[in-house]
Amino acid sequence: MVPAARRASPAHRPSRRSDIVNASIRVFARQGYADASIQDIAAEAGVAPTAVYYHFAGKEDLFDVALRRIMETVTAVVRGARADDEPGDVEALGHVIEAVWDWLDAHPDENQLLHHHLPGVTSQARVLQKEFEAIHVERGYAYLTKQPRTRNHRSAIADHATASLAVRTLNSLVILVHPLRSEEGPIARHRPRDVRAALVEVAQRIVSLS
Repeated sequence: MVPAARRASPAHRPSRRSDIVNASIRVFARQGYADASIQDIAAEAGVAPTAVYYHFAGKEDLFDVALRRIMETVTAVVRGARADDEPGDVEALGHVIEAVWDWLDAHPDENQLLHHHLPGVTSQARVLQKEFEAIHVERGYAYLTKQPRTRNHRSAIADHATASLAVRTLNSLVILVHPLRSEEGPIARHRPRDVRAALVEVAQRIVSLS
């Protein structure tokens, strides 16, 4: 018989942390941050509220951990479609967009939490959002097809501004299309495959013209 001191409490098992984060994603997606409670999340995870507080400081901490997990997973999906050290082109860009689209469709709760939480719902969420966007803006430069001019300082500044605008526009477009196509979004009436094809086409045009 295992001594009581050596038996791990169900509340303290490492797997519980992951279970609680998964439950929080479902609850935050369903109820929103303001209306979700630790009690709701504990019930969804099948644990006592004390188990949640054992792993997390509170609701804000748990939300930040859940949001970080989703963002890191999306970034991993992007890198799985095109690794950082692989060259970018319009075809690779299409593969990345479609890979993220497929993952979001397969994970509706994560999609809801990623794209529908209020900006700045927590102070750390704003930081996470900026870090996430910075990663994907930096990756976006790999897709630009036109070679920069190097004639003089003025043209170099103009090239940089054009490239920056193109990449940030591309990034914003790829992010914002998902809440727009949600059930109550303004383009929800359009067939998903048509929206998806249009997104890929427009994104590829942006990088081709920049």
